[in-house]
Amino acid sequence: MTELQGLIETDRLATLSVNGSDSLFWDGVANLYTSVIIWIPLAVTAIFLIIRNIESKKLLLVLLMAALVILACDQLSSSVFKPLFHRLRPTRDPFILDMVDTVNGYRGGLYGFFSGHAANSFGLAVLFMWLVKDKLFSISVIIWALINSLIRTYLGVHFVGDILAGAVAGCLIGSLMYWIYSLLTKNDRIHRNQRVSSLLYTRSGFMRNDVFAFMCVLFGTYSVIMIGACITQGLA
Repeated sequence: MTELQGLIETDRLATLSVNGSDSLFWDGVANLYTSVIIWIPLAVTAIFLIIRNIESKKLLLVLLMAALVILACDQLSSSVFKPLFHRLRPTRDPFILDMVDTVNGYRGGLYGFFSGHAANSFGLAVLFMWLVKDKLFSISVIIWALINSLIRTYLGVHFVGDILAGAVAGCLIGSLMYWIYSLLTKNDRIHRNQRVSSLLYTRSGFMRNDVFAFMCVLFGTYSVIMIGACITQGLA
């Protein structure tokens, strides 16, 4: 029990070290980063990447696996872990709630373990990582998932421990869905060896130009968020 209490205290301290700032710029970054609208171009590009590089007979299966990742992460977080553990969010924790910084008064729901945002982010990142099989792409999407998750701690609505648990759950679910996909398509080897041997394709046969386009949109979105935060700070 003493060790558990020590972990909880460490988690609180780690959370407070990441949470909030006095910077309008970083508050603006956090607001924009968590906006659904800002990521629509990347989502469209991800769909384009899949359509262009997955054979038509596998396309619905890939989209189904992505949908199942989101469904499984959401339900495991909101319907199983949160009702089971009843761990209060930092903004609701009576020991630290007065020390937690919020942005625009956003406090989230009552319970936060584990983070559904972290699980979804890492679940999709890992699924796409296994599908594409390109080192730079993998690093980029994992960094995206990490930032997307830690932003929740910056906003004060999740402990670092919530994020870590959600990330682990997401990685496991994303890997599981890819494993199921691989089992269902293991006998399909049409043109695979020819594509993989070319410098124009990743190890799984995705066209590198399409992967590069996805990454350009990803880093372009980062730039839009930073510029938008600067404009917000100037208006404030």
